Amino acid sequence: MRNRSRAMTTMAVTLCAAALVSGGAAQTQEPETKPAAAVRVWTGDVTSDEPVQDNLEPLRPVSIVGARNGTFSGKVVVASVASIQGLRASAGALSGPGTVIPPDNVQVRYGVAWEQRVPQLRRLNGWQRRGWPAGQDILLESPPVDVSPGRRASAQVALWLTVKVPREAEAGTYTGQLTVQADGLAPVKVPLKLDVADWTLPDPQDFRMWMDVVESPDTLALEYNVPPWSDKHWELIARSLRFINATGSRVLYVPLICGTNFGNAESMVRWIRKAENQYEHDFAVMDTYLDVAEKNLGKPKLVIFLVWDIYLSLRPVYAKHNPASGTARKALRGMGPRVTVVDPASGKTEMVYLPRYEDPVSKALWEPVWEAVRRRMERRGLAQTMMLGMLSDTWPSKDEVAVLGELSGNLPWASHAHHNCLQGRPAMGNGILHKLADVGYAASVYNLSFQANPARGRDYGWRRPQLTADFPRHGIINGSCVSVRNLPALNITGGQRGLGRLGADIWPAIKDKKGRRAGSVCALYPENSARNLGLENWLLAPGPTGALATARYENLREGIQECEARIVIEDALLDTDKRHKVGEDLARRCQELLDEHHRALWKSYGVSDKDLESQGKVTGKQPIEALWNGIAREEGLPAHDYALRAVRKRMSVDKGRRWWLESGWQERNRRLFALTGEVAAKLRR
Repeated sequence: MRNRSRAMTTMAVTLCAAALVSGGAAQTQEPETKPAAAVRVWTGDVTSDEPVQDNLEPLRPVSIVGARNGTFSGKVVVASVASIQGLRASAGALSGPGTVIPPDNVQVRYGVAWEQRVPQLRRLNGWQRRGWPAGQDILLESPPVDVSPGRRASAQVALWLTVKVPREAEAGTYTGQLTVQADGLAPVKVPLKLDVADWTLPDPQDFRMWMDVVESPDTLALEYNVPPWSDKHWELIARSLRFINATGSRVLYVPLICGTNFGNAESMVRWIRKAENQYEHDFAVMDTYLDVAEKNLGKPKLVIFLVWDIYLSLRPVYAKHNPASGTARKALRGMGPRVTVVDPASGKTEMVYLPRYEDPVSKALWEPVWEAVRRRMERRGLAQTMMLGMLSDTWPSKDEVAVLGELSGNLPWASHAHHNCLQGRPAMGNGILHKLADVGYAASVYNLSFQANPARGRDYGWRRPQLTADFPRHGIINGSCVSVRNLPALNITGGQRGLGRLGADIWPAIKDKKGRRAGSVCALYPENSARNLGLENWLLAPGPTGALATARYENLREGIQECEARIVIEDALLDTDKRHKVGEDLARRCQELLDEHHRALWKSYGVSDKDLESQGKVTGKQPIEALWNGIAREEGLPAHDYALRAVRKRMSVDKGRRWWLESGWQERNRRLFALTGEVAAKLRR
């Protein structure tokens, strides 16, 4: 009966479209007129990213669950066996308990698929293994003119309805309507329902979980063919930074050298030659970048000055898996840091190699740069945010570290590497780098820890003094919306403060001869290839006039907001005075829900309850690999990737995603936000 009801509902929408084309049942169509292809509409799930060919789901109201000062989305899918043309949708204000959420807070976007995957993307730079986003990932802000089926059985567009809940909104249920129209489709009125919890999210500036999302000026200049640092370029940068703002990321990368593994063609401090080894300096680009960031991103929490990269190493070249990188490094071995030199008269720039840092001449060249940088950062109140970068699996020599420490005022270093060099070390004063310099921030692939079963122990990574983050390499952030959404919570309930080295607008802007996307700006400098540690994720997409959000970005943003709710509750449960104010009954209900939420994160990978029961703390590269390792140890399997196939076989990630879609994740969030509101109210009293 249930399937029959769904089919009848879908049929009703299809017949409605046919009636519009024919002008009504009473009219007779001309024989030579071909009927328009049926256009179907159904209610989707924002965490689903797989195309659906024959959906029999009924056209239900769009239901969204959220809290004040947060941003939350719902989805409707439009599909046709032929091209979709003339698509348009609109939504007005949402009416609620004695108040209205204005139309300006309600955004409708059009989710479309990326262009087909380019095989060369995996080969351009040896170690690049980017995943390619699936489903209707790109969220256009204007309707697409024509969406064709392509190789798929049907053309599909995902209509995203995103609501920014005002801070002053009353708690309760808000209702509205989404109107969907297209050629061959009569106007479809889809009811909207938004449940707002009695809790107010903090501003992203005050988020407590760690996010490090990288902005790429060079990608934008290449993608939109604009002169670097022109007014148009700054507008594009500002737009990208506004998207990053909502994730809570407050990390900036300011290159003081050229051609790093971040793909920057220029240094943000420009050098003006006066005589041999004599220069003046232009800080305009750096100053403007910081200005634009503070206005659009927010107050930075970490500003990493890029002063060192792999090509500067004098160690033997490792090129087994990437011969192009090895060849490029050999050609530059022994060269010093390269910077942008500008001719003030013509405005022309060139890349110039300065003496190596350990050369006595170098100190006199860099001292005025660092004196000016420190003054500028102090005036902005950002002196305490400064770090040096970047460490990877390759480190600068002891002499280089000593010189850079003296020049910078002994700033700590940041690391993006395989291993977490901060593991088991003090947050500061650790002297990790040749016992001369501290490492203050580490985003790593290995040495990650997670708690798979809260009944066997709980961890609170967000409380750790060490600034450590999960670096999800190999395009993991380009993957499933479910896994992207849940990754923040899996880390803060494990041993990490959050996520690091995520690309924002660093999509593949380099194109091949056929105009297909073939690689990112990082590939332009193979001498700095960090093997398989490249920036291979991107959360944003190229739009007509600048970066656009993606379905993955919106899911990540909502996952971060869920983490902030969890942190409010856990902070109260772990503090004796706060817990006393909350009371044991509410504390018990909160812990039960957090544990239920926690187990659901893991079950989204397709793991069974039985397997979860046997696990506690697990370690590995990523959550799923850590879980495989834990189960393999439990079953006495050899601790090697290839020996875990038996474990992997019985865990179906696709099965896990299907379970998630049917598991009532929105209801869990409704209870999560409601309990967070109860805790916040108790603490206010």
